[in-house]
Amino acid sequence: MANQVRTYSLVLIRGEHKGRSFPLEMGTNIIGRWDPEVSAFPEIDLEDLDSDGKVSRKHALVKVSDEKVTIEDLGSLNGTFVNRSEKLGPGEVVTLALGDEVIVGKFFLELQVNSST
Repeated sequence: MANQVRTYSLVLIRGEHKGRSFPLEMGTNIIGRWDPEVSAFPEIDLEDLDSDGKVSRKHALVKVSDEKVTIEDLGSLNGTFVNRSEKLGPGEVVTLALGDEVIVGKFFLELQVNSST
């Protein structure tokens, strides 16, 4: 039996959009907002949910590999937090576990594994 590769999502766990899921791709996933100056869309685009601009255009980077998921703040203005710890410093990489809470801007997200069908 071949090993199945896990797939992950970040799921909003608070607010009016609670339950909205953002699938993570293998490799790199930028959390942020659409950048009209360079017409760049991040993999996790919070533009339509972030009317007051609390999330930076390129806020955080989530990397997914076969074995782990990490997050790194990209020098955002309002910071990135994992499990309500100290704000991550730019370039600081933290390994995420299932159920970890990630805060970007005003958004509370939880790392979840996608159910296989």
